[in-house]
Amino acid sequence: MTYLDAASGEPLHPAAREVLLAAYDEGWADPARLYRDARRARMLLDNAREIVAAALGARPDEVVFTGSGTQACHLAVLGALAGRRRERVGSATSAGVLVTSAVEHSAVLQAGAWHVRRGGRHDTVGVDVTGVVDVPALAERLDRGEPERGTADEVDVVAVQAANHEVGTVQPVGDVVALATQHGVPVVVDASQSLPWGPPPDGWSVLAGSAHKWGGPAGVGVLAVRRRTRFRSVLPEDERGSGLVPGFENVPGALAAAAALRARREEAAALEERLRPLVDR
Repeated sequence: MTYLDAASGEPLHPAAREVLLAAYDEGWADPARLYRDARRARMLLDNAREIVAAALGARPDEVVFTGSGTQACHLAVLGALAGRRRERVGSATSAGVLVTSAVEHSAVLQAGAWHVRRGGRHDTVGVDVTGVVDVPALAERLDRGEPERGTADEVDVVAVQAANHEVGTVQPVGDVVALATQHGVPVVVDASQSLPWGPPPDGWSVLAGSAHKWGGPAGVGVLAVRRRTRFRSVLPEDERGSGLVPGFENVPGALAAAAALRARREEAAALEERLRPLVDR
């Protein structure tokens, strides 16, 4: 059998399976408590965050785990908009303007639609025939929204995927980040498809990922928020998930996701050598 749906999800990586089974025995306790088993669970959760943070080029305290990649994308987009909205209360565009590429994953587009239903605005930038986002068009859109012009076109958040989930197009995230930074606009990156192949370009503000895209368990997402980024979770707060993602942490799932990501990074060069001829064919 030949499996051709890896863009949607991959089988559990052997490294993830081994860690997952061990973590069910060692990481079952509440990592927010202070008794022995709980402290062990906390140590394991922190270890998972350290591994994922290293893969992202981030700090461990900037990384939390979510219930899925879709939830991570929703929280990334809406949290970045909410963080910016706190700066804009009373302005003509206080609900916020989101700009994305036209080919984002449905999770990002759904977050945009949710934002629009609550009075916000969602604009898209087109792509060329190969699916690459039109960077000059994005530059024009950002110029049109310069805050000193006092228009309703001021952009609050730019969201762009690192690699397309349908045709594999790698987006010029570095160019997008450079443009947005010039205008003081945070960039949300959906890196679900690209993370197993390498770290994202520097300069992103918020990042989302999905473990089952790289051989981790389903039902585990990654959300990373840079410390300098204005971000406000749209979910009720509790003492868990750094105040960003409420609820009991899935410690075994987080560990297995981290193990799979590390293993896939180590295998990336050999995998690319094997897969490239198939892609070309």
